[in-house]
Amino acid sequence: MNLWIGRPGAMREITDGAAEFDRSPDLGVKEFRSLGGGVTAWAPPTQPRRLSLSWDAMQAEDAYHLDRLARRVDGPGPIYVIDPGSDNWLSAGQGSGRVMLSALDEWEHDTSVIFPPALLDWDLLRISLPVSGGNMRVQYKRPDRTGYPVTPGMQLAFWVPGMVGVAAEWRYYFLSPSGASLLSVGSGNAKSDRPFIATVPEGAAYAVPVMWFGRTFVDLPLSGAVLREALPEDLTARAAKRQVFSANMQAGTGPITDYTATAGVTLSVNAGKALLASTGAAGAAVSFGGAKSFAVTPGEIVNLTHAVPATNTSTLVWTDSAGTVVGQSRDTSIGRVPPGAAYVWPKIELGTVATATAIGAASLEITSGPDVPPGEGTRPYSITGYSVTPVPGRVRERDVSLELVEVTE
Repeated sequence: MNLWIGRPGAMREITDGAAEFDRSPDLGVKEFRSLGGGVTAWAPPTQPRRLSLSWDAMQAEDAYHLDRLARRVDGPGPIYVIDPGSDNWLSAGQGSGRVMLSALDEWEHDTSVIFPPALLDWDLLRISLPVSGGNMRVQYKRPDRTGYPVTPGMQLAFWVPGMVGVAAEWRYYFLSPSGASLLSVGSGNAKSDRPFIATVPEGAAYAVPVMWFGRTFVDLPLSGAVLREALPEDLTARAAKRQVFSANMQAGTGPITDYTATAGVTLSVNAGKALLASTGAAGAAVSFGGAKSFAVTPGEIVNLTHAVPATNTSTLVWTDSAGTVVGQSRDTSIGRVPPGAAYVWPKIELGTVATATAIGAASLEITSGPDVPPGEGTRPYSITGYSVTPVPGRVRERDVSLELVEVTE
């Protein structure tokens, strides 16, 4: 991966590696010492990155491009830099799924997708999709409400591993320099378990990564998103999926010891099929397995499908290594394993089933995706220092240095 620098739609790839390269953020931490000797510290909510780059014997065409940017030949505005260390262009909040209220509009969502009405800074963003149908999207935007700056010919990689099993597909909306829509390209459902790689088309200056949902869910944490110039590992990255129900449980055949029932529910077997009957009393429920049947790891996605008759609601009960309940994801058959959980115990609350009826086929898939690098954002830069020196004896080559700092959108 090389360095890209310039204005959206016209960034140039600098193939010469920089002889010196420093991309440290300016943390801006201030220390204060009280009369009693105690120290307190203050840090700003954002930490602008500073770039210091230098090249020896840079080729003339690349040097000319940097010279135009430094002298603002094409206009006074800021520029964008995508450096070789930019492993995740999304903001820190978007990459982690944690909210800064001042930047909540970095996520744009359809009305079908419910964002919590009451949030606090640093909350883990939890979203719900209570009904299917219509538009069911979340779009990732930059703080100034535009897309992410790109240049035709770039190969982009985008996915949200933490939402695999819920997302129907990943998609890009490509925009012109004025922000007008040019093209929409999607991965399709069959490839929702991997990064979506696509080439930026001619005329595009911005890309908006989009997540389309494929099924309903409640209160699911939104985390683990990544957008970047495609790396070799993105070509082979996949989310891992495993089925944890036994073959009998998947088919809905006995034994009834595969299930746990509360008072008011009777389990039986007939002709090889597991059956249940329910009085419909308050609290009547049947669960798959027991409190320690299905091992999980925090952060994984659990996806339950079933054909249990007279279902009122589904609940994913989370238990620790001792089998003690540590939480529940209610009114949903899909959820992310919370911290502290070691097992999932799927429970189905029941209405009245007067005659013994087949529990039916069921599936419990556990999906895990790789960790993604922390989001760094793609804020504009201003060039604050520039020097250029012709190389002796090679007049078309230049020794070049640049100093840049991220600026407010």
